Amino acid sequence: MKTEKEILAEFVALVFRANDAFDCLSKENLMKGSLTSVRIVANDAIEISSQMRKTDQAELDSKLLSIGLPSLSSLQDKSFREFLKVLNRGSIKKEQEYRLVSSISKTELLSNEQQESAYYMLERYEL
Repeated sequence: MKTEKEILAEFVALVFRANDAFDCLSKENLMKGSLTSVRIVANDAIEISSQMRKTDQAELDSKLLSIGLPSLSSLQDKSFREFLKVLNRGSIKKEQEYRLVSSISKTELLSNEQQESAYYMLERYEL
């Protein structure tokens, strides 16, 4: 399963791929940085992608889905990004995180691996 850092780095690389001036934002370069720095750049990429034309957003969305990443609307959703943080950590620590994981696990936003991990974390928290 891809980590939060890998997911966000791939997303950023897709958003900035069209412009060679942003070569420093390739997945390989981003993976060298900290998770916090990748999150910051991903937030910028989310903001930029929200300003794209609808046709460009649809093209980006299809690219994301074709390589097994969450859809653009999922990444734009703050609760989904919070879910990725919990998923990356691998455990639920608070009731608020439990409710978040529980609600997102009931949607169709997750890949099969993410779904299984979410159910596993929910089970462990309930015990």
